[in-house]
Amino acid sequence: MTIRASLAAVAVILTGLAQPALAQFPTRNIDFLIPFAPGGGFDRTVRLVAPFMEKNLPKKVEVLPKNLPGAGGQRAVATVYRAKPDGYTITIVNFPGIAMPSLLGEKVEYDMGRFRWVARIGGEDYMLGVSAKSPFKTIDDLRKAGRPLKALHTDFGSTSYAASAILGEALKITSTHITGYKGTNDYIVGVIRGDGDFAVAPVSTFKQFVEAGDIRPLLTAEEKSSMPGVPTIAELGFPDLTGLAVDRYVLAPPNTPDEVVRILSDALGKAAADPQLIELAKKSGEPLSFLPAGQAQAAAEKSLAVYSKYKAVIGRKN
Repeated sequence: MTIRASLAAVAVILTGLAQPALAQFPTRNIDFLIPFAPGGGFDRTVRLVAPFMEKNLPKKVEVLPKNLPGAGGQRAVATVYRAKPDGYTITIVNFPGIAMPSLLGEKVEYDMGRFRWVARIGGEDYMLGVSAKSPFKTIDDLRKAGRPLKALHTDFGSTSYAASAILGEALKITSTHITGYKGTNDYIVGVIRGDGDFAVAPVSTFKQFVEAGDIRPLLTAEEKSSMPGVPTIAELGFPDLTGLAVDRYVLAPPNTPDEVVRILSDALGKAAADPQLIELAKKSGEPLSFLPAGQAQAAAEKSLAVYSKYKAVIGRKN
């Protein structure tokens, strides 16, 4: 027998041994890492989904939410990147936020291109809004303001900052960026109060302020506008920016076997389709938007391509 034939025979044996092991997955509890402190949106999403996910796994194990904050979410992501590729350590990520540092040339301890994309479990398209008392009624009014407009955010490098910079560049809106707000609600209230001229935030977050009569929405990145009379970014001439959003993806370590990824993805998909979870998600304000593994990766790559195209303005602090 030749060396090549011997190696082939060994490979067949090893494959045969590996398949039963994969078929047993999972045999123990799964750690679902949350890159942020308790109480935030990502924390609520994982704790909401975890019981339904474990209910739909092929074996009775627990899915254990574990907070591992630090470095803007990078600590948990780096932990999963280094974890054993067996499916027992996964994480939720803010995308494209988690990809922004490396996109802008910062050193990180992981390679986004090597992760296994398990699923997308949430996605919120962005909207641009102004105070209801603002003199600006349309995007064209913003363009013709005759002065740099103040856009409010939490911080440079945040996804809202990136989305605002992209929309400003595409729509030719001259703006400066005011940061330092603790959260999305805070900078929206800042716009209402008059701290700045406009803000970019998820549609679901803006909605309560629009319904209260405090915010006037001027555009949405949704494929179809969920608010009557509010134009989509495609209708304004920029279809490539449709779906500009902040998404919540679930990642597993590089080299996690396909079958393990499939089992995890299927469990999340069945969870997301559960009427009880759907109702709970609506009540808690944590919108679910599921995509299975392959589609999730394709959507993430499409999103990252948009942010890469506008990399110069995203990295500009003005």
